[in-house]
Amino acid sequence: MLKKIGLAVLIIAVSGALVWNYQEAVLEFLERGRDAALDPARRDAARAPSVKKTLYFAGVEEDLLVPYPVEVEIGKNNVDTLRNVLEALIAGPQGEGYAPVIPKGTKLRMTFPGPDGIAYVDFDETLRDAHPGGVWAELMTAYGVAGTVVRNFPDLFDRVVLLIGGQEAQSIAGSLAITGPLRVREELMSEEASAPEAGGSPPATPNAAAENGAPVAATGQPPANAVGVPKETLPPVGSSCRRKSRASARWARPETPGKGAPPPNPPTPPCRGCWKGSRK
Repeated sequence: MLKKIGLAVLIIAVSGALVWNYQEAVLEFLERGRDAALDPARRDAARAPSVKKTLYFAGVEEDLLVPYPVEVEIGKNNVDTLRNVLEALIAGPQGEGYAPVIPKGTKLRMTFPGPDGIAYVDFDETLRDAHPGGVWAELMTAYGVAGTVVRNFPDLFDRVVLLIGGQEAQSIAGSLAITGPLRVREELMSEEASAPEAGGSPPATPNAAAENGAPVAATGQPPANAVGVPKETLPPVGSSCRRKSRASARWARPETPGKGAPPPNPPTPPCRGCWKGSRK
């Protein structure tokens, strides 16, 4: 009888200790959560570590790719961090003065390093299917991705190969042919988001457009003056507007040697109103 009473007392004591320890653990957890919510320093420490990076979006007020500072989560390795940077590029800008360079809904399938400083970036078919096309929009997409990768990871990569659905992209939407790995095109990059001063950055030339794997016009002719295209004709990525731009007639036409007639007009881009009204 005494043994049974002693065993019962022992069980009650052990159970009470377990309940007490559980309550203490719950209270401590709640206190830590409260402190983290009230103390910015503790709240920031509880977050995953992040790093400052720079994305490149199309500028609404200037004919260039403009820098857009962000903080992204540091991955387990450089490839994971690169993926986080590209996911931020896909998400698009939040402030005014920027336009996205990748269509809404595009998914990043994978990214991986290759030999000789090449980064492979594979998007799903949405990049092609939802892209409005046009010389300028495709330039902004190609070099927005290349600039974002190379300038954020200069010690790892100096060129970028775009893939769509696992296949190396020969073009994004049919207006430009991609002839090789993409390097940063400095003449397409702005160091500031504000509008350029009079004189601005020099326009891209046909020779510059054909160098280092640069996309060229699908007809075989490089874009005549890509950076100098009037802002009214700049097509937004992700726009569905098909209204013909009155400014499209001002697109420069390169002369065809040995022929009197100029080559066909470039594809008519969407209106600038869609560019400004694209996803913010």
